[in-house]
Amino acid sequence: MAKNIDQLIDHNFEDLFTVVGTSEEEIEKLKSAPYSYWRETFKQLWKNPLAIICVIGIALLVIMSIVGPWIKQYNIYSNGGTQSITVFTPYLPPNADNWFGTGGSKMGYFKGLDLWTLVWYGTRLSLLLGTVIALIDTFLGLLIGSLWGYFRQLDPIMIELRNFVNNVPSLLLYILLMKFLDRSFWTLVFVMCLFGWLGLAGFIRNQIIIIRNREYNIASLTLGSSPKAMITHNLLPYLISVIVTVVSTAIPQAISAEVGLSFFNLSFRPSEHVTLGQLLTAATSDSWQTFPYLLIAPMIVLVPLTVTFFYLGLALADATDPKSHR
Repeated sequence: MAKNIDQLIDHNFEDLFTVVGTSEEEIEKLKSAPYSYWRETFKQLWKNPLAIICVIGIALLVIMSIVGPWIKQYNIYSNGGTQSITVFTPYLPPNADNWFGTGGSKMGYFKGLDLWTLVWYGTRLSLLLGTVIALIDTFLGLLIGSLWGYFRQLDPIMIELRNFVNNVPSLLLYILLMKFLDRSFWTLVFVMCLFGWLGLAGFIRNQIIIIRNREYNIASLTLGSSPKAMITHNLLPYLISVIVTVVSTAIPQAISAEVGLSFFNLSFRPSEHVTLGQLLTAATSDSWQTFPYLLIAPMIVLVPLTVTFFYLGLALADATDPKSHR
């Protein structure tokens, strides 16, 4: 009887289960692709329609800043002291020859010049200036802020420097520096980057102080991680979403800062370089209420440029947040 039961069990076992064997190749295969932070970031970014619109808008503005002056080839600079500038009648509204109109009689150097050409030359230089300043400020802010937050011995020096800069009006520093320096591109970059990194450095310092004593950082220190490894592998990656957002918003902030310098005549000389800030300043000193196109022409570019960078920064902040990934 027991033998019959054993045979019945063996028979049922063979009916229920089938040995299919193993394959080394199948074992190595993964059912899903391995996780990649940046791939997931861009996937989340391209799911956002507003981010796509902002990227397209910025790309169009960059392209137009390059090819825009070629479309209407009017000379707006003097050549070695010889006046070869294409000048039209002041206060010409937008027309077939001057798509944005011409400069007013009270706009100084821009009097009678083609605003289409001026706007796109100004956009090119403003974008270049803003990008360079934003990259330098971000690099210095991350470097100094990381060291400031990790090595607490730097606190007395950096806090005193921050207090000094915060208590001295930045406009006063700009006026003193620009009066004694030439108004070249790199001079303006130096002046605007001199203390422009301090705000980001203070923010990074505060964030590192908050997270440096968390369990995984203490464990890493116990295992003998160097300060460089702690900063680059444990601390800064935690702040990547903040860093990306700061970089994207720093460009319009630098462009806006140059607009402020132009208002106080601390920017480039109009005969040498043209920026959107100079055009806005010149337009506000003219009869823009009577001829609104003088102010609208640079604002057509400056407003979308600022808005697209701002909303792209918000979209990047969401896309770089690991909580939004799968």
